[in-house]
Amino acid sequence: MHTIRRCLFVMLLALAPALAQSAAQLKSELKAKETAAKKDPEKLFETAKWAKEKALAVDAKRLFEAVLKVKPDHAGANEALGNQLIEGKWMAAKDADALRKKALAAEYAAKGFVEASGVWVEKDKAADAKRGVFWHDGQVVTKEELVALQTGKVRHPDTGELIDARNLEKAQGKYYPIGGDRWVDAKEADTFHSDPKRPWVVRTKHGAFVSTLGLAKIEELKGLVDAAVEKVQPIVGARIVPATQRPVVVVAATESEFREFGQAFGDGTDACGAFLMREEANMMLPLVGAVRPAICFNQKDWGQRYIRHCAAIAYAHGVAEDGGHDLPLWLLHGIGSYTSRLDNDGDASWFGKQHVQKGGVRNLKSFFSGFAISGDMESKDIDYNLFQAGVLLSFCLHGGDAKATEALKGVTDLLSGAGKGSLDKVVSKLEAQLIADEAKVVAYLQQVIAKGS
Repeated sequence: MHTIRRCLFVMLLALAPALAQSAAQLKSELKAKETAAKKDPEKLFETAKWAKEKALAVDAKRLFEAVLKVKPDHAGANEALGNQLIEGKWMAAKDADALRKKALAAEYAAKGFVEASGVWVEKDKAADAKRGVFWHDGQVVTKEELVALQTGKVRHPDTGELIDARNLEKAQGKYYPIGGDRWVDAKEADTFHSDPKRPWVVRTKHGAFVSTLGLAKIEELKGLVDAAVEKVQPIVGARIVPATQRPVVVVAATESEFREFGQAFGDGTDACGAFLMREEANMMLPLVGAVRPAICFNQKDWGQRYIRHCAAIAYAHGVAEDGGHDLPLWLLHGIGSYTSRLDNDGDASWFGKQHVQKGGVRNLKSFFSGFAISGDMESKDIDYNLFQAGVLLSFCLHGGDAKATEALKGVTDLLSGAGKGSLDKVVSKLEAQLIADEAKVVAYLQQVIAKGS
C-alpha cells in the first residue's frame, strides 16, 4: 500500500508542471481572445462561453458581466448569469422571485385568500393547510404542487403530470414529456417508461397508478383504484389526508418484476399477490415526496383483483397513519379482501364456496390471534385467511347484526377522526363481538353464496 501511494505521489509530481503549463496556456489564450474582442458584446459573449467550456468559471462570470456593461439586455449573458426576464426587464433571480412573490400576494389577497404554511389558500382551507392538506380546484395536492399550479403550471390531461402551460397543446395532442423539454408520442413514451426505474406515474381521482405497463392499459385499469377507495370508505371513513398519504398503487407488468419488488420491498405479505411496501422502503414521487405504495402484479386472471386489493390497503393505511394509528394485519387485508373478493355478488359467492370447502368460518378467536400472511404458508391457507377477514367485515356492514355494525362503526369513527380513543381498544371490541357472532357469520356466508348463485 505504501509503495502504491509513493508511485501515485511521484506521478502527480510529474504531472504538476504539465498541468501548470496547460493552465498558463489557457490563460494566455483567454487574454488574447479578450483583447481581440475589445468591447464588442457578441465577441465578449463568445469569449465568455469559451472560458466556461474550459472550466475557467471565474473568468467566464467576469466576462458575462462585461457583456452586460456594454449591452444590459443581452439575453445569452443574462441567462448564463441566472438572471430572469420579468415584464421585459432582466433582473437577478432573487429579485425576480421577490417580485413574483409580491405580485402573487397581491393577486391572492384580492381574491380573499390568506397565507398559511407559506402558501396562499382559501380562507376556509387554512386549517387544512396547517395540517399539510392543500387544495387546488377541489383536489388535494402537495404544497409544492400548489405553488407550481399557482405560478402557471397545468396538468397533463392524460397523466395528471404538471407541465408548463405553453406545452398544453402538445399534451392535448397526445404527446408526453420524457425528460427535459422532449415530447414524444404514446408509443415512444411507453418504451421510455418500460424501464422500472422510470415508470409511468398517472394521477387518479383518489390516488396514483405507477407502472411500466403501456399507457393504454393503464387508462383501462386506473379506474379500479378509485372504485376500490370508494368501496372501502364505509369502513375507514372519508378522512381527507395529505397528498403524501393518498393511495399509490404500483402495478408490475411481469411476474419477474413483481418478484423483484417483493424481494426488495416486501415483508412476506407479498405472498398474497398484493402487499404494502415496508415502512422503511418508501418511494419518491415528483412534487409529492416519499410515499408508501402498495404493490401488485397485473396477472392475467387476478390482476384486476390485485389492483383493487392494493388500492384498498394503501388507502386504509394512509387514513390510519394520518390519524396516528396502525391497523392490525387482519383488518388491513380484510379491507383489501372485501374489495377484491367481495366486490360483487358473483365473486363473493364463488369465493364463499371455496371458503366452505376449506373449512368455512371457524375458530374466530384463534383466527384473530394467529392471523398471518407469509411465504412459508401454503397458498390455500393464505387465501383462507384473506377471505375470512373480508367476509367478517362484509358481515358487519351487510349482515343485519346491529351489535356487529356498531362495533365496526367504532373503528370507522376513530379512523375518520369522528371518534376518540385507542384503536387497539375498539378493534378488540370488534373482534370480541365477531367471536360472539360466529354462528351468525356462518349463516351469513351461506346467504352470500346463495345470493350470487
